[in-house]
Amino acid sequence: MPPLLSIQSVRSRRDLRRFVQFPWQVYREDPHWVPPLISEQLEYLDPSRGPFYEHAAVNLFLACQGQKVVGTIAAFIDRRLVEQSGECVGGFGFFEVPEEYEIAKLLLATACEWLRSQNAMLVRGPTNFTLNERPGVLLSGADCPPVMLEAHTPPYYKEFLERFGMEKDHDLYAWRAYRSQIGEELGNIPPDLTRVAEVARRVARVEIRTVRLEEWDQEIISANRLFNATLSHLPDHVPMSEAEFRRLAGQIRPFLDPDLALFAETDGKIVAFCVAVPDINRVLIHLNGRLFPFGWLKLKRLISRIDGVTFKLMGVLEEYRHRGIDALLYMEAVKAIYQKGYQWIDGSITSEYNPMVNLIAQRLGAERYKHYRLFQMKL
Repeated sequence: MPPLLSIQSVRSRRDLRRFVQFPWQVYREDPHWVPPLISEQLEYLDPSRGPFYEHAAVNLFLACQGQKVVGTIAAFIDRRLVEQSGECVGGFGFFEVPEEYEIAKLLLATACEWLRSQNAMLVRGPTNFTLNERPGVLLSGADCPPVMLEAHTPPYYKEFLERFGMEKDHDLYAWRAYRSQIGEELGNIPPDLTRVAEVARRVARVEIRTVRLEEWDQEIISANRLFNATLSHLPDHVPMSEAEFRRLAGQIRPFLDPDLALFAETDGKIVAFCVAVPDINRVLIHLNGRLFPFGWLKLKRLISRIDGVTFKLMGVLEEYRHRGIDALLYMEAVKAIYQKGYQWIDGSITSEYNPMVNLIAQRLGAERYKHYRLFQMKL
């Protein structure tokens, strides 16, 4: 008779390492799963080092059969979201289980029970704390690896969450366009978008510049302010703290090409930005979560083979929208991407709450190649 299932909270460094390393058991036969860097995950989930803990209550749980870990989940309440929404919304994430519903049910029930004890009225997820960290359950697009910061989940997660009583909250998308779809000289881009971009340059006097690495700290402050302001109209957006944004930027910087990180200025004011990054996941998939002792050597050897980029950050201040600035930024970025020799472009993650961005992606010839879903349930 197998040992009974039990739940325990993460209370030690050893527990945390077991929590972080468990996904290898779920995805060991999945060729498209990209193992996260263990060192980064340990830091992110450490209450003394992870920036999310500065404004959140968090509990990490392990499901065990005897001494063996068989599942993980995080339950959390982001106090910024509570203040912003006026209701006590809880979240769950780092949800990983084998194809055994009883384990999933126990983990979800434990997370919900803890959230109720924190006065939460609603639970939403999965997200790894925020919508910027691998949000959602993958509904379609499991036939290729995710790009950085995208989720990759087994098909049975959707069934397990619905069986537990959760319902759709909203959907998220990833878009992809190949060089051949856009055209070597951007020839397949609709003429009206080209005209709009030119109007932005000439009439609105928009100037495009690259990121100034020598002024990194100030650029981070500007980008963080822009990021929060440009997404404030989305009902699911929670502003990122400077510490959280610096962590995100720190993940990107080692692979950042300044020619692919653009700011739009008008009359000396930064009004929009976009950042495209080589898809480092095409390298991480070969490192098995470790940079040492030989991961760095693989990283240096494989990074030159990356043939695609991902747009991770992009936004235009509300009062400067509908002036063609987004089209101008995109076209300038694509030109630079082509000059670097990349063959495909990913745009992710976009929300169903942002139909204009999704429409632009479609008009530019991109295909929706991944579809994610966030779930919710009243407590």
